[in-house]
Amino acid sequence: MWVFGVVWLGAIVLLGHPTIVLAATWIPVAEASQGQQQQFVDVDSITVLGPGQVQVSSYYVDRRAGSPQRTTYLTEYDCQGRRFRDVVFDGPVGSAQWQPVDPDPLNRAAMDFACAIAQTSQP
Repeated sequence: MWVFGVVWLGAIVLLGHPTIVLAATWIPVAEASQGQQQQFVDVDSITVLGPGQVQVSSYYVDRRAGSPQRTTYLTEYDCQGRRFRDVVFDGPVGSAQWQPVDPDPLNRAAMDFACAIAQTSQP
């Protein structure tokens, strides 16, 4: 019974965030530390939330400690305010509160990419 409940809860979480599950077209948008850190964005997940705001799935890979560590994010970006907040993330680093994006060059690259795509897709 407990296992069934966990599986059912997992299905609800996955269905509640389909952009993470259905990600299809991952594009590398930035790297640092001689390629040891990389940021990827799923182009198909970019969603306009309102004027100047987008939501996007991305993942970050950090190889500096030896074996690669991957963290997946569903992030909202305020393109004009140059800030972000992580809606869902599966690693040790994430921010549910609005934070400035400029101090983080990899996250900044993800925002710039997603905002540029969203801007060109609007009528």
